[in-house]
Amino acid sequence: MNINHLPQDCQQRLVDLEARIFKKPKIEILEQFQKESIPSFQIKSTRKSVYDQTLLKQLQITQFTKNVQNNQHYNKYNKETLIEENNETHIIDELKRSLNELAIKDQHVKQLQEQISDLTQQIQNFKTSSFKYDNTIKTFAIELDQHQRIKRNQLIQKNTKKFGQFQYTREKTKIIQVWVDSKEILELKEKLKNLRQQLDQYDNLTNNQLSRESLNYLILKREEEYLETQLNILENEKQLFIRDLKLEYDEQHAKFKRTDQYPVIGERYILLSLLGKGGFSEVYKGYDLKEMKHVACKIHQLNSNWTINSKSYYVKLVTKEYRVHKQLQHPNILQLFDSVEIDSNTFCTILEYCNGQDLSYYMKKYGIIEEKEAKLIIQQLLESVKYIHLNKIIHYDIKPQNILFNQNVVKLCDFGVCKELDNEISQIEYTTQGVGTFWYLPPECFLQGNNTQLISNKVDIWSIGVIFFEMLYGLKPFWNGESQETILKQRLIETSIKVKFPDKPNLSQECKEFIEGCLNNKEQDRFDIHQACNHPYMRK
Repeated sequence: MNINHLPQDCQQRLVDLEARIFKKPKIEILEQFQKESIPSFQIKSTRKSVYDQTLLKQLQITQFTKNVQNNQHYNKYNKETLIEENNETHIIDELKRSLNELAIKDQHVKQLQEQISDLTQQIQNFKTSSFKYDNTIKTFAIELDQHQRIKRNQLIQKNTKKFGQFQYTREKTKIIQVWVDSKEILELKEKLKNLRQQLDQYDNLTNNQLSRESLNYLILKREEEYLETQLNILENEKQLFIRDLKLEYDEQHAKFKRTDQYPVIGERYILLSLLGKGGFSEVYKGYDLKEMKHVACKIHQLNSNWTINSKSYYVKLVTKEYRVHKQLQHPNILQLFDSVEIDSNTFCTILEYCNGQDLSYYMKKYGIIEEKEAKLIIQQLLESVKYIHLNKIIHYDIKPQNILFNQNVVKLCDFGVCKELDNEISQIEYTTQGVGTFWYLPPECFLQGNNTQLISNKVDIWSIGVIFFEMLYGLKPFWNGESQETILKQRLIETSIKVKFPDKPNLSQECKEFIEGCLNNKEQDRFDIHQACNHPYMRK
């Protein structure tokens, strides 16, 4: 070992020892130690003092300790180096694995980007195709509507000769519109008038004369019945024709669109021909480009001349109608699909389209409806009313115009004036006198004095009874032929009401009992919906 590795005091002792043993100067001994690269000294003299031997042992122990320390330091260094090498190897392995994963992910990202690019192109192609397809469907729907309008106009021209037309005439300072019957109807009325005059002559004959003329009398009587039947048929058809004329007039003067316009609302619904017009709304036949089916589009438009309060009240009513109607899901209730805001003053509700007419149309067309068929209609109507009553709703405006037909299925519609009951009560204060159609409302719906009236869902039962009676007899059970203004002004509805049945047609006794139960003028004695549905006549 090199002497420089020893402590300073040990170096000095070693030099002193060597100088005494070999009897050499200390400087020479020191130079010799410094020249040797790996000196390993040996004590050549056998004559060693105890001190020298002790010093030698100390030097040997010191050298051994130093060697042990060097070995420990070397082992520690090797161990740390090995750990570092292991750590580096692990880090390199982790790095390789991460790089491999990144490469895989990059490849996957590249594949996804290619897929996204393909899908984007497909979507663009689909949009292009869809746009072309929508335009094709739109064109087809418009052309079909135009074709139907042409046929309708041709039919109107044809029926004008058959039934007559509206003409304008002057009445003092006013220009009014009056109906002028066709030549065919006028001739039929004239024949019937002459025939009745002939029949009146038989009233002055004696019994003997009457017996001799009995055959002629019977012939004239049968001819009278035939002419009356023909005239009734023409009159009923004339009423439907007048209805079509009014619809044509309303369409020509519609507020929302002209007849040559076919706007698309909500980028989905094409507006076609006008189906009907109310006080504050217009209902159009529409076509749903997404579902590819016909719908009914009810346009609500606020009048620009209305006050803010009037607009707010109307919006409140329509919002309530939408909220109530939207929650009703029943086969016999017209379904509400959607609503679309068109502008700040106009919005549209999308409803189920019915390919049939309303009940009033068929009542005008046929005059009376056979009991069996009328019963089937009432049974379906009862199911719809039972459903809304279970949901604590009073329709309050059940009338023939609000009963539609779709594939022979009855559909109750128009919840614009409906009333909602609280869960715990069965009656509600009546605060909207003048709303609804008077012929179909019970006595409790007309205020008496300043007293607050309470109404229940039995209002709807009364309406059903009136409609059933009207279908069977061709006339209303109360105030037939009277205007709503007359009914309200003369307070006719407050008088004692008891239904009376005409002699013809002959109805079953159970049918009459059912109608009487619906038209009881005392609310507490009138059928409720469960009694009406479970009546033996309806359960047959």
